[in-house]
Amino acid sequence: MILSKTPLRVSFVGGGTDLPAFYERNDYGCVISAAVNRYVYVAVNHRFDGMIRLAYSTNELVSSLEEIHNERIRETLRIVGIRGGIEVFYISDVPKKMGLGGSSSFTVGLLNALLRHKGDTAFPERLAREAGDIEMRVLGNAIGKQDHYAAAIGGLNYIKFWADGTVTAEPLLIDESLILAIMDSLLFIYLGVSHVSTDILTHVNSRMDEASPHLRRIRDIADQLHLELLRRNVDQFPMALRENWELKKRTSHLISNGDIDDLYDRCLAAGASAGKLLGAGGGGFLMLFVPPERQDHFMARMGDLRIFKFAIEHSGSQIVHDDHLAVHP
Repeated sequence: MILSKTPLRVSFVGGGTDLPAFYERNDYGCVISAAVNRYVYVAVNHRFDGMIRLAYSTNELVSSLEEIHNERIRETLRIVGIRGGIEVFYISDVPKKMGLGGSSSFTVGLLNALLRHKGDTAFPERLAREAGDIEMRVLGNAIGKQDHYAAAIGGLNYIKFWADGTVTAEPLLIDESLILAIMDSLLFIYLGVSHVSTDILTHVNSRMDEASPHLRRIRDIADQLHLELLRRNVDQFPMALRENWELKKRTSHLISNGDIDDLYDRCLAAGASAGKLLGAGGGGFLMLFVPPERQDHFMARMGDLRIFKFAIEHSGSQIVHDDHLAVHP
């Protein structure tokens, strides 16, 4: 059996500028994001009878690739060149559609495990690029590229998406104390409702002419925050977060709603300096910047909610178990 372990991610600023409809017309897009210590696990194992067995939120046992209902698994198997005799199992620390990039982490981890099953080893850039290609070109999902790179690379990164389709990722090599100060100030409220990111991003794409001015400003915020962090100026982080969120809401009415806005205002009144929804919006997790000295007060005021803390995961997708000899059908 082969087991891959792939981190989920939080996106701080720049989300939306990783959509091809934006960066192809505006020179580039960029984000600052971090892999976190919540994971997607994908196990693959050779099946002796030639059948295909899949276990995720449902179970499938089929005799051919074409019978597979899960299109992400089906097309990844097809691209890797595995047409039978395989079992695939999936477990995640966090439910899907929570704004932590789980679908992309799954595709990255699945690709990583299947390539190892074939006797191949992929560098992080290849994992990110090919997983993104599966989701965006093969499956036609209206999503951006950032999640695949965060999952494949790990750590805290400044990622740029160029108009020609290339991607560059620069680790933010700042003092560990600064990174810890940021993460110690972030609280994550579980909203209890999922979102369909492709629906939201399809809407953003459909009105890109109207959204582009806001996204250009969001890109500028990410660029500026990158420079401020390199200068050790962590004080700019909550201000960037707050402006990014206000601009993001202007790109689609699906990103927020009255209940989320009311909760956000309640959090500000309880001591948060800024915040934003993770992922495309609409549900999942609300990320809040709450200075440590205000967190006891905040927790007392907001104790009716499910509140979490995450830490940065410095490694990207990894093969954490392999007792399997490569099988070449």
